[in-house]
Amino acid sequence: MKIYQVEMFIVASQTGSISEAARKIEKSRTTVSAAISALEDELGVELLKRSGNCIELTEIGEGILHDCERLSLLAEDIHAKCNQHLHGIESHIRIARDDALPETYWRNLIKRLKQRFPKTSIAIYVAPPPELAQMVEQDVVDIAYGLLPAANRLSRLQHIDLGQIRMMSVAQKNHPLSAMKKVRSSDLEKYTEIALAYIDEETGSLCPFSPISSNYVALAFFEYLRNAMLDGTGWSTVPAILIQQPLREGEVQLLKHPKAMSWQPYGEIIEYDERRGAVMQWISEQIENYLIDASH
Repeated sequence: MKIYQVEMFIVASQTGSISEAARKIEKSRTTVSAAISALEDELGVELLKRSGNCIELTEIGEGILHDCERLSLLAEDIHAKCNQHLHGIESHIRIARDDALPETYWRNLIKRLKQRFPKTSIAIYVAPPPELAQMVEQDVVDIAYGLLPAANRLSRLQHIDLGQIRMMSVAQKNHPLSAMKKVRSSDLEKYTEIALAYIDEETGSLCPFSPISSNYVALAFFEYLRNAMLDGTGWSTVPAILIQQPLREGEVQLLKHPKAMSWQPYGEIIEYDERRGAVMQWISEQIENYLIDASH
């Protein structure tokens, strides 16, 4: 049973005519008729009732039509995936990312990705930056995108810098720290810090990531940190790109601390021996271009 025979049977059943099917697929009437007859011979059943120029499905022909359509679609999908492979396009990709970039950006990126690579399946998991490297190392994901660690980088992994993200230590406008003309580290320690939380690989426990204050609320995502800060729960250090509007509207104040503003590298984490296909390269290029535009 050849796929082209199945496809000719499908077209003939749709058009109700061997001649019309031949015109539609740009083949001769003899070719189409011979292909369907060969399919019937192999299956040992009559699929079509022929009457002059008209045809009708037999009972078994109608019974297998849907299966033939599924088979044709599956064959098309197999060809497409093999063609992708020949052109270096991944058939599937597993991604971990943090939320240092806006959700609206990721939504748009995924939409454009599927438009460009419609046959690539993609699974995305959001995790705090400290968990990204271990997810790549443990082969939970193929690649991770997020804020890159300044130290303690795993030797088996590549950390590729795609750009810089400005981090800001901020508080809600009515917070006591916002009213101070000069904020010292000792002042930061007095007030509740909204810190980042992550699962420590060695202990398996939930930990705050490098809090300055011993009085903290640790949350898993920057979006949560931002919202808790906006609610006045405490001060926090978050990506500036996530608080642009409240900063412009004066709802949030940059703390007058010497280290209230800094730049942190954002990029990809991948194993040294991992093959970077066209999809990975495209995503990284889009993020790199976005970070360049966002920094100006």
